[in-house]
Amino acid sequence: MKLMKNVKILTKVLFLLMGVVLIAEVQGEEYDVTKRFKLNEDRIRTYEMLNPLGHDFVFDLTGLLNQDVFDVIDDGEAINDSGSDSDKLAAAREFLTKYDKTEQNVRATLKLGAPLPSFSLFNAKIKPSLRVDASIGVLMGIRSGTISIIDVINGLSASKEVKDALNSCDFSSITDGTDIVIYARDTLSCITPAQASAAGEGKYFFKDLSTTVPNLFSYAKADVRVGVSFDYVKGKHWFGNFSLYGHGRADAFAVVTEQSLAGNGEIGSFGDEANTTVNITSDYRFGYRNGRLRGWLAVEELKISEASNNNDAGGELVYGNDPLIRVHGEYIYRYSGFSVKPFVGMHKRSGYDFADGLYLGGDLGLHFWGNRLGVRARGMLDKEHFTISPQLKLWLMHVDYMLKVPVSSEVNGVKPATIHSLNLRFFI
Repeated sequence: MKLMKNVKILTKVLFLLMGVVLIAEVQGEEYDVTKRFKLNEDRIRTYEMLNPLGHDFVFDLTGLLNQDVFDVIDDGEAINDSGSDSDKLAAAREFLTKYDKTEQNVRATLKLGAPLPSFSLFNAKIKPSLRVDASIGVLMGIRSGTISIIDVINGLSASKEVKDALNSCDFSSITDGTDIVIYARDTLSCITPAQASAAGEGKYFFKDLSTTVPNLFSYAKADVRVGVSFDYVKGKHWFGNFSLYGHGRADAFAVVTEQSLAGNGEIGSFGDEANTTVNITSDYRFGYRNGRLRGWLAVEELKISEASNNNDAGGELVYGNDPLIRVHGEYIYRYSGFSVKPFVGMHKRSGYDFADGLYLGGDLGLHFWGNRLGVRARGMLDKEHFTISPQLKLWLMHVDYMLKVPVSSEVNGVKPATIHSLNLRFFI
């Protein structure tokens, strides 16, 4: 009776939150590729959170992309082979129009883990592990909309000094299709040749705002985390995790117009100097369990101090250093080798709303031989996608496939993409 009562209560909560997710309005904001990247990545990291590494030797590799990303890359690279300058411009316009209101996602992650000797402290059982986590991701969004010359300048992968010099220039007389950097150097004489070289020539062209051809907004980020993670359990109810690591990050944002595409034939120009920043960072998860119910509150990527940066040459991080906050709850029922786990939660970071971080879902599993062999099926719903994920576990490895199918037709002027991901994990 107690089990049925708990299941009924949790089911009501899940359906209530599902209604909140589905009826929440999509705000009519201008497209911001960096904010979109944050939200997409945090949703992927939430999915990964549900597959913890454990206290093992672990090699974990994941690749993620949407189904037409290779077609987009091939079509973008073909612009440079179109012939004359006018042919390239026509090909660039055709490319941008063809893929208007779309997003392209690419992400790769490598995780390594190695156990350290367990110990007890203050009546808590602690299992430490060495952790290495490296990831790189790119998001490209194509959509129509106004774009100012300030947007282009602020998107340069250059130092603050170079951007400030360009922002001080008077571009009121510039004409459509003009190279912004060359114009600032040769016509306006408001930047030096060295500053022009640092900003890059032949990449950034002024676009008349009266034109209707879409623009391509690109954002790329690379992260490397190296440190120690401590899982702990205290008594019957309390559990959690504390991680301390060095966190290196570099990123770049670019606005690519039709003239930029026709000028260099690249769908992403991020500059030559990385804005690499290294911070000392921590994660903390505080959890409580009672019977089959458990939940936790977590803070991730909490900056403790900055170890180094390359701001002078590469500029400051576009992504910033804001932490991620999450709340998660789940109910676990096991009978013999069969398991059911409904869950619900929310994550929040600067750049998106609380409603964007809501999710709910459930796992169905069948496992044997101490959880070393088995299958698991997962369904998960957020504001934009329904996620379907089967997992096959084979003794010392698992294979996990994820398919994210859009449930929203449009968000901030773009259609969410159908996303595929494959995860291979080997563990001892």
